[in-house]
Amino acid sequence: MARPGPIQLPPPPPEVVGRAQELERLDALLESKREHPRIVVLTGVGGVGKTALAVHWLTTRRDAFPDGVLYTSFASAAEDETPESPDVALHGFLTALGIPAAEIPARTGQRAALFRAHTINHSFALLLDNVGFAAQVRALLPAAPTAFVVVTSRSQLSGLGLDGADIIPVEPLGDGAARALLDARAGHGRLDSDATATRDILRACGGLPLTIAVVGARLRARPERSLAREVRGHEAAGARPHRAVFDAAYASLTPGAAQVYRLCGLLPGPHVALDALAHVLSTSVEALDWRVDELVEANLASEHDDVVNRHDVVRADARTRSEREMAPEERLAALSSFTRWYLGRALAADELIHPFRPRFAASGEPAAGSFDDRDRAIRWWRRDQQVIRAVAREAAARGWDAEVWQLAEASWGFFLHNRDYEPFLALSALGVDAARRCGLPLVEARLRSQLGFALDQLGRFAEADAEHAVALEIGERENDGPTRATAVSRLARAARRRGDLEEALRLYARSADLHAEIGRPRGVALARRRRGEVLIELNRDEEAAAELTAAAATMAAAGDANQHARAVTALARLHDRHGRYDLARNRLVDALDVVRGLDSPYYTAEVLAVLADLETRHGDLEQAHEHRAEARLLYTRAGDPRATELE
Repeated sequence: MARPGPIQLPPPPPEVVGRAQELERLDALLESKREHPRIVVLTGVGGVGKTALAVHWLTTRRDAFPDGVLYTSFASAAEDETPESPDVALHGFLTALGIPAAEIPARTGQRAALFRAHTINHSFALLLDNVGFAAQVRALLPAAPTAFVVVTSRSQLSGLGLDGADIIPVEPLGDGAARALLDARAGHGRLDSDATATRDILRACGGLPLTIAVVGARLRARPERSLAREVRGHEAAGARPHRAVFDAAYASLTPGAAQVYRLCGLLPGPHVALDALAHVLSTSVEALDWRVDELVEANLASEHDDVVNRHDVVRADARTRSEREMAPEERLAALSSFTRWYLGRALAADELIHPFRPRFAASGEPAAGSFDDRDRAIRWWRRDQQVIRAVAREAAARGWDAEVWQLAEASWGFFLHNRDYEPFLALSALGVDAARRCGLPLVEARLRSQLGFALDQLGRFAEADAEHAVALEIGERENDGPTRATAVSRLARAARRRGDLEEALRLYARSADLHAEIGRPRGVALARRRRGEVLIELNRDEEAAAELTAAAATMAAAGDANQHARAVTALARLHDRHGRYDLARNRLVDALDVVRGLDSPYYTAEVLAVLADLETRHGDLEQAHEHRAEARLLYTRAGDPRATELE
């Protein structure tokens, strides 16, 4: 009878949760055809569950490896112990495979050759656990094309890429999976007694299965221990339970990489752009490459799209180290430099995204020096919008009011096209307070006008009217034409919303006159376009056509493609009303192409909604359904209440 293949795996974990994606990837690699041994590296920070995942998968897929599953660990049982050497591991493999100890060569190379020769026709798996560096395991790699090697490591072991290894990152668990694991380990139902304490425990565990399992086991062993008591125990210890996990990784970093790691914890936002980091360190992006590569290799960061990302648990550790190891003046200088860089870049981006609006803020670095074109400016703002807001909050907390109000003002252009309402409201409110503390009433009025516009769009009319009233009062008191003209236009919007269309017409005419008095033809055109829209509602089509045609011509001359498209969209409604459906639809399709080209989700949705209504009235229901669905999706993403009107 054939001797069964050896199974050397440790006992599998009681449960594995939140790893469906990694398990699917392993299954796909197992099923894929190959001419060489498959090598997979499961990589992640200590305690993230790499070994548990590997053992679970190999145990549940054991039938795929009829010739056995071999295992060795390179972890030291104690700090003063030397990790297992390749020659000792090979000796264990060969004896497990039935080779007498007396026939096993003394030298590592000879043992490796014997191992490869003996297993050349075997279908087996090999788990190499807690590997420190690629050379540590290269002698253990088999030659059989039916072999499957799983390596776990805190490093990415990019050197094994030369051997054809696939890298599978293992990240800390998400909130739902972390709670499920803690519930299973602590005893099902145990967490229901105190939701707040449960959240605090999970936050302290940082999504690391090892620390979750330790806490869960302690709660299971002490059924009378309250969850709140467990939280107090962590707080009394003065450290998170996963802190030691990062000590070894941090200790292995070179000074330059350790500096970048600390800064990535100190600087606000979910990621750190490489060019911003280079600015803070007064170096080049190219000079940062090796430092960032070191962090990525150690699983202390990931890099994508020229930004450094870090998981929340890693960022918390990095922030603690920055507070402990950086002098207060060093931290302050780094944050100030980071804030100034983002302010300069935000101003430069806004000048390209919405070049038609005069600004109170002085220009940052020239727009052309920051971005090649408007598309790149929009992509940057979209990528870094959460960082910009985090920078503004940090600046506000430190009393850097000049930076705060300038960031709030610079956010207007991106908001107009994307309508990120709630974050925009929060930033504008910070800006209002900052401008007031700086003694800048006209800036305060502008930011209140921004607030009022967004509140009005959300249907929060009383709040919107209050902001516009204050803005107008400031404009009158300061005798400032632009502020008064904008505030009057906002009041006209409120009158239109109330159904007082004649009052709206009067106020829009007043706004146009005020803009004309200060020599701002674009402001005049905006007011005329809005008058035209009100006149359509009043069925005064001839007057509406005159206003809209004039507005479209002015916007075309000014190069404002977006506002030209909005005027054309309103004119299309008149064409349709007078039986010119084909012309109306063609004008709307042209307008749609324009706003799509501007990468403007909000105004794209606006044109799509008008187009869908027109197509519905003329029986083109399939196209109408498609356009209405896209408009609803865009409005929903922006959090705009118009989404519900299209259901």
